Amino acid sequence: MPIQINTSIVGKEYPPFAVTVERGRIKAFAEAIGDLNPFYLDDEVGRASEWGDVIAPPTFPITFRSARGDSAALLRDLGVDISRVLHGEQEFEQFRPIRPGETLLCRARIVDISEKAGRSGPMAFVTRETAVTDASNEIVATMRQVTVVRL
Repeated sequence: MPIQINTSIVGKEYPPFAVTVERGRIKAFAEAIGDLNPFYLDDEVGRASEWGDVIAPPTFPITFRSARGDSAALLRDLGVDISRVLHGEQEFEQFRPIRPGETLLCRARIVDISEKAGRSGPMAFVTRETAVTDASNEIVATMRQVTVVRL
């Protein structure tokens, strides 16, 4: 039997959370995704670069997580459990490189919920956008995630 999801959360903003970028996490992430670019891994290359340090790969913000469990909060707000959820897609837009030692602020909000019929039945597509800003409140990156809910 199909379920209903709470579509009234479109526009909802979640509490912002801070993330301090660690050098070791940048390097571990680059190695984990198989990107051995020396700008991500080699401190000497980083120091000699225009950025003055190693930089994070463009998809690094996927590692930014809230201690309050932002995915769990989304599921509660939608009124669904994890068994009905699939990862739809992920998109990153980077405005400048992310460097170690920076503390960044992440602000997530629900920008859209749409429903479509699929081969296995009705589905809802929940789009969440997270703005990542630096200490000067300048935008560093934007992440867009689409979560698919089987209805």
